[in-house]
Amino acid sequence: MPEPTNDDILTGGYGIAHRMPAHAYADHPATLDCWIITADCWHPAWSQYMLGLVHLADTPGAPPAKKRAPDVTHELLVVVLNPDHGPYDAATARADQLHHLTPVNIAEQFTATDDQALRITRLCARAVVDGRLTPETGDAPTHIRAWWHARIRDTLEHPNHRR
Repeated sequence: MPEPTNDDILTGGYGIAHRMPAHAYADHPATLDCWIITADCWHPAWSQYMLGLVHLADTPGAPPAKKRAPDVTHELLVVVLNPDHGPYDAATARADQLHHLTPVNIAEQFTATDDQALRITRLCARAVVDGRLTPETGDAPTHIRAWWHARIRDTLEHPNHRR
């Protein structure tokens, strides 16, 4: 198993994010990226979140994606990882071992290339550990989801991101 690189670990004042190795979600062909974020400052009862990226293209053997608009290509998800089954280690966990709470905190669909979507996902993980985005929606879910929506849209529209 390859060792994590500096690109696979993001540390900030509000937590740490570890990218899961691709083999951990190989059984889920729509999954493009997955991070486990440990940040105990966002909620008193749990400290781990999964931030994942899936493509919304048709996948053999899977039902069609539930797209909110016909042109969306990717969905970024944030869920609370169930503390009764944790703590979770990104280096050893598999996707089917990530028990999460419901409802989903963030489910943002957007249109991008795979490379752009992967950059967005990493930037979102960075923003959470730096305290610029909250993974927790309990206090104001509509406001916080709108905040994620705006940040992702702003990033996609930025000229440096379109490369």
